[in-house]
Amino acid sequence: MPESSGRPLFETTRIFLDLPGGPMERAVEEMASRLAAAGEIRDADDVARRLVERERLSGTGLGGGLAIPHCKLPELDQVMLAIGLSRDGVDFHSLDGRPVRLIFLVLSPADSPTGHLQALARISRIVRSPGVTESVLSAGSADEISRVLAEADEKLAGA
Repeated sequence: MPESSGRPLFETTRIFLDLPGGPMERAVEEMASRLAAAGEIRDADDVARRLVERERLSGTGLGGGLAIPHCKLPELDQVMLAIGLSRDGVDFHSLDGRPVRLIFLVLSPADSPTGHLQALARISRIVRSPGVTESVLSAGSADEISRVLAEADEKLAGA
């Protein structure tokens, strides 16, 4: 996943520590709204609608309290990652029935299927690294989450 215009991949302004619990729709709407408010995307409603539609085609709740909702957007020129934590849990209809506490939201350019798949694979590898999910969930700040994920990513890149 390329870094966008020199910004870190795990950009602290795209890490949301306090997502509400409840239905998946509410969580993705909240994340999209925050991305739009930060100027990262143009239309929060469109992004939320696309994420919900994609989720209904095939759920992204991986089990173990993780979900990777994703969609493609024609206006993007690079892959964007946002991370959300919900202490109360979000219902992504995961196979294990557990609420999701850690969300990795991936938005990709519509004309970059390879980049989209590479981003999903990269995130999957990072969250499968021993101790990463636990460290992210116990982190006290966006800076700490960014550091944990960047270190895990670097270790995988060097492996």
